Amino acid sequence: MSSNRAERGSAVVEPDEDWVTLREWAAEVGYTHGYVVHVMPRAYPDFPAPKRRRRGVTDRGGGGGSALYDPAELEPFRPRRPRPVELPEELLDREVTLVGFAKLIGVDGRSVTQIKDDRPDTLPNTVDGLRWYPRARFHVRDLLLMWNSRPGPGSGSDKRRPPLPWTAT
Repeated sequence: MSSNRAERGSAVVEPDEDWVTLREWAAEVGYTHGYVVHVMPRAYPDFPAPKRRRRGVTDRGGGGGSALYDPAELEPFRPRRPRPVELPEELLDREVTLVGFAKLIGVDGRSVTQIKDDRPDTLPNTVDGLRWYPRARFHVRDLLLMWNSRPGPGSGSDKRRPPLPWTAT
């Protein structure tokens, strides 16, 4: 069989240029390659089979190259982020406390204030250029950026948090 075709059942499947390896997909969505290869196929019975298996693979393993997957079939397994919050332009320069920001976006104050305890490195500097302190005031624009960059739920989800301008790299 030619190396640019794959067999699926009795049908021959031509590779699509959009197909990806699990390593590429894992890097794109923020999972580790090991998690995607070893855990997801076992944890999710409906995890898709590859469109093209590795060349030379047998029941006992072996073979070279990487299996290729259709990104559309992997989409349901992409980590989900919370829905972003939008505020009117005139509110973005306002100075607020963490609880004041929570009221602006319509969530319980503890949802925002717990960030200072759990992930203080993700809080922006206060309006006076300091790190958090009791009753500190922040620009709404900075808190909104922090809030909308939250990763989805789950252990290790902070690895999927995009870098924030004030965090050290």
